[in-house]
Amino acid sequence: MEVEKREAEVIEKAIQAWRAEGVIDEEAAQKLTKHVRVKDSNANVLSLYAFISAVSCGLLAFGALVMDEKWIELLRRRFGFSEILVGVCFAIITLLFVYFSKKRIKKNVYSPAANETFNITIILSLIVTLAYFGRSIGYQNGNYAPLLLVAASAFGIAAWYLRSQLLWATMLVALAGWWGAQTYYWSGDADYVMGMNYPLRFTIFGVGLVLASFAVQHIKALQHFAKVTQVIAWVLFLTAAWTLSIFGNNGSFEEWQRIRQGKFWFWAMSFSLMLIGLIFYAFRKRDDFLRDVCLVFFLLNIYTRYFEYFWDKTNKGLFFAILAFSFWGVGRMAERWRKKQIENATKETQEE
Repeated sequence: MEVEKREAEVIEKAIQAWRAEGVIDEEAAQKLTKHVRVKDSNANVLSLYAFISAVSCGLLAFGALVMDEKWIELLRRRFGFSEILVGVCFAIITLLFVYFSKKRIKKNVYSPAANETFNITIILSLIVTLAYFGRSIGYQNGNYAPLLLVAASAFGIAAWYLRSQLLWATMLVALAGWWGAQTYYWSGDADYVMGMNYPLRFTIFGVGLVLASFAVQHIKALQHFAKVTQVIAWVLFLTAAWTLSIFGNNGSFEEWQRIRQGKFWFWAMSFSLMLIGLIFYAFRKRDDFLRDVCLVFFLLNIYTRYFEYFWDKTNKGLFFAILAFSFWGVGRMAERWRKKQIENATKETQEE
């Protein structure tokens, strides 16, 4: 049954109340919840586009007004403020934004897109705060990792307090930045850390993030962030692994250019076999997101291998014809899967 978002929230509250009062058991509550689907409306689509536009404009405004630091530096020098004082001022502003965001969330429960848009101010203000704190201490002789770790911690705390998916996603990105900066500092400007180049390091980081996403699903206080953690973890891991399949464990681009691509067959084969295994796992667990993202990377993997081994030996028109037919085939498979899911859902409803 498809209903509007507000109707779905009312139905969900009613189901939870009936379960708490013992009117229905847990199994019946799950069945009822399963058959309630939120209808996509024009308002939802419009709000999504407006949210994307607001994020884009906010980032552009931040870049124009803050990243060049002209107006901040002008005020700082005019009034003789120290860099640490500017950082403290923006820290206070950040806390005010968090306070107003909390009030806004309580007042506008049914406006998640608008609420998340407002949280951009928290992200941007906190970035300025940490940037000036970092400048005041000289970034610890070029080591940006501690500052990025503090940023990730701050974003995580704010995300938990406000239950914000955007802030949580920003925290995960900041963690990835911390890992890159920290391993670079450990390397001492060398190509390797413990025998690992950047793609291999981020692949390992991605594995850790994927494992953390499974843990988040079982932590009650963090279950609200389970989906966004899963999405970012898998995308980051697969992107790093795909990069590793191209460059192998080579430390520099110049070194990679001197080696024939066929020498990296082990990394390419490992990535391909891993994708096949993940696709079967996703089908078995009925994990739609993991299935879809792995199929996208599997297709990307095929084309990557083609460019590596056959680009100079194959007619370009034939290549793009194969490309067109393969995308058409993926679309047809997706349609069949969707049709089968609808038929199975209808059959289960009729049986019940």
